[in-house]
Amino acid sequence: MALEEAAPPSRKTVRTGPGTFGELVVAPVTITPTKPLTPTHVKGLLWTDVLVKASARVSGVRLVWNNRMATVTTQSTAFWHHLDLTEPDTDWSSESDTRIGERYIRFHAERRETDPRAVADYLTRADEDGWIHPCGRRMLDLWSAQLGRLGVGDLGLDADRPLATTAKTMVAALAERGLLIDHRRFGGPVHLDGPRWGLPLRQLVGGDGQPNYLLPILRELVPMIRPDRLFLLVHDDGIAADYLLLDRVLTEFGARTARLPLSRVPVGDVQRSSRYGGWQGATLGDLAATSGTADLAAYRLGMRLYFAGTLHRRSTQPFRMHLLRRCVGRAARLLGEMPAGGAGGPGRHLAATLSRLRAQQGYVDPYRLTASLLGKRSGAPAPELRAIYT
Repeated sequence: MALEEAAPPSRKTVRTGPGTFGELVVAPVTITPTKPLTPTHVKGLLWTDVLVKASARVSGVRLVWNNRMATVTTQSTAFWHHLDLTEPDTDWSSESDTRIGERYIRFHAERRETDPRAVADYLTRADEDGWIHPCGRRMLDLWSAQLGRLGVGDLGLDADRPLATTAKTMVAALAERGLLIDHRRFGGPVHLDGPRWGLPLRQLVGGDGQPNYLLPILRELVPMIRPDRLFLLVHDDGIAADYLLLDRVLTEFGARTARLPLSRVPVGDVQRSSRYGGWQGATLGDLAATSGTADLAAYRLGMRLYFAGTLHRRSTQPFRMHLLRRCVGRAARLLGEMPAGGAGGPGRHLAATLSRLRAQQGYVDPYRLTASLLGKRSGAPAPELRAIYT
């Protein structure tokens, strides 16, 4: 079954320059707009931001972000249905990300039974019309403002684009390749056949017809597969099994793939999913509102020094505000030592330096690049790096 690529990318997709490695397609894990951005989310977003901006200096890069990969999921729609039942008259336009996230925690703690037909209606609206609950829209607006202040490249949080292919077409394509264990004729679920690769079975569609979050990701990525593209899957290591399975499935469709698992960032020495809370006081909104003497450029650089440098890829250390403050102070000093000339175009040696810091898969490694800034012999950073880090 042929799966054609969707229309040319909107602002949610970034395409830049040619490269000997072919085009790098960077696909970070989806984040449902149901809670604040936690330190784990910030780490993933900043690693992705530095990786894309740096790699774009030496190769072709495409960043894939589509809101519907996160909204056409029961994680989002079941929560929104719950809100409509319990708070039908709430004005979400002035709610904070923390207050919305606290509702999300309570929703999961109460373990209420959801109405499958009602949730299916919400899923259809999200899938076919791009509908997002006012609560989710408010969260996306808050994220957009926070990430804009942080200097993260435009993800397209305020835009809408249909997924590249339909659920029916995607499931049929998987079935044609023998990648499913399909119990729909018995009224049961559809599973990805993980055991063929020594992985567990993974439900893709429930017996009620509701999709697992992997299905919209496949619907977006599979039609993008081309011989000259390498897919880099960026995800937190708490869902490594799912992303290992996603990697295998994409490979079956002919994709070249690589994974970049990042360790989660515990808050208060406790590592848990954001749905269980524990992130209060350490969200991106909280960090942006923390008082200090550093300017915006130092905040942006300092956040990257901390989340991409101090917290390396496999770091298990918890979030520590005093270390983040120290990185912001270091950033202010580095920026003060930077030669005049602004960001400008690529320096004569910058492309060669970035090329040396590339991983085997062709992307510039954010940790190695950031560590080179912090090294004792590094000296003042080149002005051109400011465009990557601030």
